[in-house]
Amino acid sequence: MKSVLYIEDDAINSLIVKKLLQKDFAISLATNEETCLQALEKQRFDLILSDINLGEGNTNGVELMGKIRQHPNGKGTKILAVTAFAQPEDRAKYLSVGFDGYVIKPIDPVDLLNAINSTI
Repeated sequence: MKSVLYIEDDAINSLIVKKLLQKDFAISLATNEETCLQALEKQRFDLILSDINLGEGNTNGVELMGKIRQHPNGKGTKILAVTAFAQPEDRAKYLSVGFDGYVIKPIDPVDLLNAINSTI
């Protein structure tokens, strides 16, 4: 079973994604940079889903992506941006900074699974 790490500061969004994916993927959750890096210390993931806005005072998803890519267990891992930033130019922006895909919130289950399946 493929492993997925979802980095999300909102407990409800985390629960929704976990419920959507737990049948087909081994899903782990992180709420911020610290818990993400702790998870990466324990294992390598097949895919990481990262919220862009991780709450005030926290590293944002773009900055965190850079840190993940530098981590030994994060190098080469595909990372999808998960965000409410849904303007046409936002998709191009997040792909241009290095994300491997883009999922809009509120999350549509079909869009999420399509994005995951086309990435891993």
